[in-house]
Amino acid sequence: MTEIQNSNEKWDGNYDVIVLGFGGAGATAARFAADNGAHVLLVDAAPFGHEGGNTRYSAQHIVMGESLEKLTQYYQALSAPFTIPEKTLHAYLSGMSQIPAYLKKYLGIDAVSWKHDIKPGDAVAVKETMAEYPELPGSDTVDFALVHKRDKDAGLWKLLRKNVLSRHDNIDVWLESRAQHLIQDPVSKVIRGVQIERNHQKLNIHADHGVVLTMGGFENNPHFTETYLHSAHLTPLGTLYNRGDGLRMAQEVGAKMWHMTNYESHGILPGVTFKEAPGERGRQIEQWPMLKHGSILMIADDGTRYFREDAKHRHGHIQSHGSWLIPQMNQHPYLVFDQHQYNDFKAQLAEKGRLPYPEFMDKLVSAKTVAELATKIGVAADALQQTLTDFNAFVSAGRDYAFGRDPKTMRAFDDGPYYAIATTNDVLNTQGGPQRNENAAILDTNDQPIPHLFGAGELGGIVANCYQGGGNLAECLIFGKLAGENAATTTTKDAATITSTRAEGINDLVEGESAAGIKLGANQFLGSSNSGLGGKVIVRVTYQDHKIQNVEVVRHHESEDVGLVAVDKLPQEIVAANSTDVDAISGASASSRAIKEAVNNAIKQA
Repeated sequence: MTEIQNSNEKWDGNYDVIVLGFGGAGATAARFAADNGAHVLLVDAAPFGHEGGNTRYSAQHIVMGESLEKLTQYYQALSAPFTIPEKTLHAYLSGMSQIPAYLKKYLGIDAVSWKHDIKPGDAVAVKETMAEYPELPGSDTVDFALVHKRDKDAGLWKLLRKNVLSRHDNIDVWLESRAQHLIQDPVSKVIRGVQIERNHQKLNIHADHGVVLTMGGFENNPHFTETYLHSAHLTPLGTLYNRGDGLRMAQEVGAKMWHMTNYESHGILPGVTFKEAPGERGRQIEQWPMLKHGSILMIADDGTRYFREDAKHRHGHIQSHGSWLIPQMNQHPYLVFDQHQYNDFKAQLAEKGRLPYPEFMDKLVSAKTVAELATKIGVAADALQQTLTDFNAFVSAGRDYAFGRDPKTMRAFDDGPYYAIATTNDVLNTQGGPQRNENAAILDTNDQPIPHLFGAGELGGIVANCYQGGGNLAECLIFGKLAGENAATTTTKDAATITSTRAEGINDLVEGESAAGIKLGANQFLGSSNSGLGGKVIVRVTYQDHKIQNVEVVRHHESEDVGLVAVDKLPQEIVAANSTDVDAISGASASSRAIKEAVNNAIKQA
């Protein structure tokens, strides 16, 4: 915490409201603060093209329900044996019951109801139930709202981002700028502003009315994951910029914490994904049946199995003795399989041209014997041999006596060679952080609002126990609106004499969106699309005599991993085919669609 009392010359700029974190909650809070007359500064640590937090990477499902009474029953059951303060829960669920009206009024769209509007043949499949826990009371009211009949394409995020961009007269956006400390009056405890590091300078920015914390979770902070989640490392499936800054800053000003041990997962199998290099995102691969069908199993650090590989999971949680839990942490879990399974993978590669995880074959560890494989992957040879022996015995018996895996998915291991691929514990998002009340005000340890401090989104999320899919996005919209409105209309204004305005009037979002400065040569045309994972994808196409001679992606917001594969490979394939009618890159359908649309847009201009 930084304390500033009467030294007004220390302020480098002034806004009515400062929003820290440019994901779904931050975009919503900034928009509603601006709509209530506030001059807003929106700050994010990510560079241009990577803003969006976990909202950008989410499936874009917004949970809703027609009956407030049933939603209340359901969420009380989800939280049990824990409780959520009644007024805070009511604010959340009453907003959830009005999501279609919210989307119509504030985002200008007619919500697509997954329950009522999705039909066979649509881009998303018909579901029997949208409830993640259909056995709980009230679950039959649960539905998902979509912004269109697609998902996993950042559709909601792009709408929220567009609403910020369109209010550039009232909202300044700083990217690649990392908030360091809240500035709090030592006597009144009023939050007066924020210290922000930008371009290697620390700037103290005053907030007349309030500061909103929407900085996401702490999944990329090893100290916090070790302290609260008992894991030295969790591979993120979403943003790399949720580094726990909001948690640390809230702690500094005496905020009360809640739900610190809660987090969600969604990897290749319950709780795990393929291991990546430090600082890289993990992959969400939802449909790859071969990972849990055949002569293949998952082992823990000691070479033994530790969960049912074909278990149906609920955001990484599987049923364990009556509770839904993420499987225990391991330092170096592996998928292990035999030659038969390897041949199946090779056949799939030959048929499809690529695997859902393109690096799969390159990352395999192979050995002629079980003992040799055990040595290479660092487990006890006798334990691994016993695991395979037991697995084969279960196949013969027609029953998995250890974990209850469906025997139809099990095939006995052959005599080798044997293979393994490293996996790791993964995380979608954390829920813990500063507790907020029904007005989105952040509370201190005496359950009193900290003056001029508000919160929304995953930082201090409302989930107390079991998580219902789509709940975080609903929370971003509902509490983001409350936080923005209440921060803007706070009746007590923290006045200050601002002697420097050198840090005002900067908007990295507007600057980054501009296509100005992109040079065009002979027979070159620019095309754009908003169908990717972030903002605009811009391509430069060289087109002459009805032939696509070259395609360059000159601006994009696609993800750092598989999205970049599409950016790199798809233009080459379009040129080779002289057509955009080429296959999408596996795992990057949204990025592929955006590139193809942008190329078509450029060709129309030609």
